[in-house]
Amino acid sequence: MTASPQRFFETWEAARDAFRAAAAAHPNVGASGAIDILPGYTLDYAWTGDADAARVLVYSSGLHGIEGFVGGAVQCELLGDDDALRPGEGCAVLWLHSLNPWGMAHGRRVNESNVDLNRNFLPENQAFEADDAAYARVAGLLNPTRLRRLDPFYLHVALQVARHGLPTLRNGIARGQYSQPNGIFFGGDRHETTTRTLMDTVLPWLAGRERVVWIDLHSGRGARGDVVAFVDGAPTAAQGARAHAAFGDMLHAWEPGSELGYEMRGGMLPELARRYDADRFEALTVEFGTAGDIAIVKAMRAENWLFHHGPAASRGGRAPADHPLRQAMRAVFNPADPAWQRGALAHGHDIHRRALRLLTAPAPAVVA
Repeated sequence: MTASPQRFFETWEAARDAFRAAAAAHPNVGASGAIDILPGYTLDYAWTGDADAARVLVYSSGLHGIEGFVGGAVQCELLGDDDALRPGEGCAVLWLHSLNPWGMAHGRRVNESNVDLNRNFLPENQAFEADDAAYARVAGLLNPTRLRRLDPFYLHVALQVARHGLPTLRNGIARGQYSQPNGIFFGGDRHETTTRTLMDTVLPWLAGRERVVWIDLHSGRGARGDVVAFVDGAPTAAQGARAHAAFGDMLHAWEPGSELGYEMRGGMLPELARRYDADRFEALTVEFGTAGDIAIVKAMRAENWLFHHGPAASRGGRAPADHPLRQAMRAVFNPADPAWQRGALAHGHDIHRRALRLLTAPAPAVVA
């Protein structure tokens, strides 16, 4: 029995090289290449199928840095399955690997400027500022300058949940803030290089298509071993119906107050859909679940403290990869558990079948 090829890696360089090799080996690969995001850090891409196809399926990974190890593994798995990559006549797939290569290389969700890129896609006429009052109420909890050995984080969260409710607390924390540059969920003060690259370089590649389906791969949210999907932007009734027909029960609402939803400012997919043509652009965020939201925020909070205030930070350095707080970050975004990894790859195949169903679904009839 032939051993399965390795899909999960511990370094960005190894994951990037695996993506390049998988793309190059595919029998139907077209144009491919790399875009410099920073010196030495690239966003890699490849087309499979006819790059001029009327319908295009896009897979992106690594918008949140460290989450790219899972998304990239799924991309390589699908690229290695010839049968899975037959989208049909008039269809093509565009693969975008490691949108945030610096974050992936350094085990962070954010980029080199501490910017959460999924809060950085504000429209051109919108200032990088917002009412951050809800975030400010818990900023001391989220962004401590000292981290106690016996950390009462869960106790403080329980008090906040009792006071405000989990949906309100989630919305206040995760929707994006623009006032605390060293804090988690910071949306930046200008469009970052990745943001400009996707808006000004990649999006024009898709001009004039009949339909674009963009799947942005993430890890963390959802029950461990499960997969959840969210429709992004403001889908029409017909788009919502097609998405539900393709993705069924794994589809969840973004709306604040729903089980997993919250208001998100500066999200990538809603802004790309607005700039493209929302009627021909269908976008979903797919999450491979590892832990609950509170456990994820706890790991992000501790890693952020380590980066900005830990012992190595005072010397202008970075804590080693085997530091317990960096390992805790990996555990919630890139689990080393082989069973979880096999499950994620299996989910990837299922997602691909559903995405192709959405891509090739008939357009609604036009009523005169």
